[in-house]
Amino acid sequence: MAPTSRNNELEPNVGIFWLFEGRLILDASPLSQAESYGDCLGHPTSHDEYWTAQQCLGVVPRDMEYYECPRGRVVYNSKTKRFALYVDRCILKRKSIDKQIMKAMHLPAGQTDVMTDGPDGHYRCSSCTEESAATNDDAWD
Repeated sequence: MAPTSRNNELEPNVGIFWLFEGRLILDASPLSQAESYGDCLGHPTSHDEYWTAQQCLGVVPRDMEYYECPRGRVVYNSKTKRFALYVDRCILKRKSIDKQIMKAMHLPAGQTDVMTDGPDGHYRCSSCTEESAATNDDAWD
């Protein structure tokens, strides 16, 4: 799914996304319309809020929570002048997906850091959480 109509084709975007059943679902805002959050600029819509809207439209199942499938977020750090593409490690395993996200959101490769947000971070899908619990391993690879 392409970024919403708030998207400007030439300007880098910040936003949220999921990898659901092999397809990318994302919602984004041009950087010029991003909201401040500390040193970062981000998308105003939360994962929970957008997922609920997609459930109402029948895009995703009503009985699935927003945190169950791999997801992430793009923010811009105004201090370092770099974008951060935070992703679930299930997405990191598929390099073509992070490249799709970067292309869809017009992110400059030389100014974008692709990473997870740590072992206790938000972007851990059910598979990652179950895998961690099964191995009793709190550290990420």
